[in-house]
Amino acid sequence: MKARISAPAPKLAVGINLPEDHSSSISKIMSAAGGKYISAEKDCALDTVGALCGYRGYSKSRQRVETDAEILIFSGLVGEELTNVLNALKSKGVNIPLKALVTPHNKDWTVSALAEELAAEHKYVTEHRKRDTNGQE
Repeated sequence: MKARISAPAPKLAVGINLPEDHSSSISKIMSAAGGKYISAEKDCALDTVGALCGYRGYSKSRQRVETDAEILIFSGLVGEELTNVLNALKSKGVNIPLKALVTPHNKDWTVSALAEELAAEHKYVTEHRKRDTNGQE
């Protein structure tokens, strides 16, 4: 049996419902990191994360449903590369609370399912951060 080596995922950031100034900054940062930025259509709620990021074997949903969520999805960035991109975003004042990295687990999720999960995680972290700063357990 021959071993199959998958090509690494291209370095990509996909923005959903992001303001134009954020999209411009992300595009420049991703270009500097050797990647690219794509702005997704607003009606991508039922598309899978894999389809949005161009993974082989995934296709966009035929049913088009809009989402209001503002999300930034990264693909193909690992370790220090991702840290550098996130630090560059922060230094440019690009604040997008809902961010994700494509994983084998979430690439089959729809954008709406990802948005729900990210919103729940963001709420949890924000609430615990407030408790920690107020000296509560």
